Amino acid sequence: MSPSSPAGSSSSSLCYTNTLLALPDGPIPSSHPDLTSHTVSFIGGYPTFPALPSSSCSSKKVGNTPSEINCGICHKPIPLLAQVYCPPEDGENDRTIYVFACPRVGCQKREGSIRAWRASVRNEEYVRDVEEKRKAAEKAAQEERERARKNPFTVSEATGPNGSALFGTAAPLFGGSSPNPFAPSPNPVPAMTSLSVSADSLPASIASGPSKTLTPPMPAYHPVQYLSTIEEYIPPVDDDVSVASSDDDESPEQKAEWREEGWEKVLPRNVDEVFENFVRRLDQADGGKKQVLRYELGGVPLPYSSASPLTRKLFPGCEKPLAKDEELDLSALYTLKSIPTCPRCGGKRVFELQLVPSLINILRPHTISTTGEAPKASVLKATTEEERKKELAKLAAGVKEEASKDEEGEMEWGNILVYGCERDCVGVGEEWVGVEWEATLEL
Repeated sequence: MSPSSPAGSSSSSLCYTNTLLALPDGPIPSSHPDLTSHTVSFIGGYPTFPALPSSSCSSKKVGNTPSEINCGICHKPIPLLAQVYCPPEDGENDRTIYVFACPRVGCQKREGSIRAWRASVRNEEYVRDVEEKRKAAEKAAQEERERARKNPFTVSEATGPNGSALFGTAAPLFGGSSPNPFAPSPNPVPAMTSLSVSADSLPASIASGPSKTLTPPMPAYHPVQYLSTIEEYIPPVDDDVSVASSDDDESPEQKAEWREEGWEKVLPRNVDEVFENFVRRLDQADGGKKQVLRYELGGVPLPYSSASPLTRKLFPGCEKPLAKDEELDLSALYTLKSIPTCPRCGGKRVFELQLVPSLINILRPHTISTTGEAPKASVLKATTEEERKKELAKLAAGVKEEASKDEEGEMEWGNILVYGCERDCVGVGEEWVGVEWEATLEL
């Protein structure tokens, strides 16, 4: 299978895909410079926005760096879920995505409670690198044209055995075709092999710029954790060895039944194929069971449920049952018609990243602080025990009390999709977010 196999393909036939998986990779030490860098990817904590060039600040389309991010429902400050540094390969900009969500019970499952921002600023180091590559490509092309002029009947030495390059180059002019923005370049500036570049390793021209980190009393999840990345790899299923059965005399039907037993504990009966595909894809990724974020600029997202309005907009017809032996192919249904264009440049917005439910198990409401420091363990323990006593008392009395709308509760989303400007226009501004809420699973 091609490495560009989309998210909607049957996971049984995939190997490497173009998706990067982000995994929690330990807390960032207190006072570490990475906590205030826009070139580091992490979950929790406070966002850092890069400084905009003074020449850009006068433009209304570029936008201004926000002093706080507020919920679209209650209009109160909301905490950061993830900051993702993701400069496009062979691009000229630093690009960082920020995702925020309101933890208040009264705002859950309402449009505007989850928001995303993008900051893109021109990086002169990247500009020089791209220009050098362009000049080298032009020089090589000119030399090739000169050789062809001297002897028009001579096939270039670079031509493959089938003459595949006879009427044009087989590869893109300025770089590889891989959409992975973090793949290492022949001349990296610096090497983008992950979602982060440590502030210590940045050139002075980048690291010394006056960036802006939001601070308390804005709420934040603690501790802040690094994100590390791996390429998504779905091991191919070998029907001859996939069933770990000690009885070699079992029939194919018995082996198939055994193979599905594990999933019956996870998936309810008659669940829709979209959700089943979602769960399997996350579970089968080699080394990716702890993934909290999936990144593929311009790719196809992995939908959560065919019952959600968002999925039905992006994948019209996905709710229709599959015919016997038919494989789910969401990429054939995928459309961007419902996604608004970038309000700053008018360019198309494309899928960029999605947050998956395992993040909810890490960013818990009791870890939110407005002081800039993690809640003390003793306070957390006392709060937890007090809450448990109250809950037991309510259960004993048969009282079911609804949580206050202002109370901070567990997040209840199943999927957060962020769509960003394909042109990567310079500036800071809000991007489009689509959310699949847990309630959509009630088919």
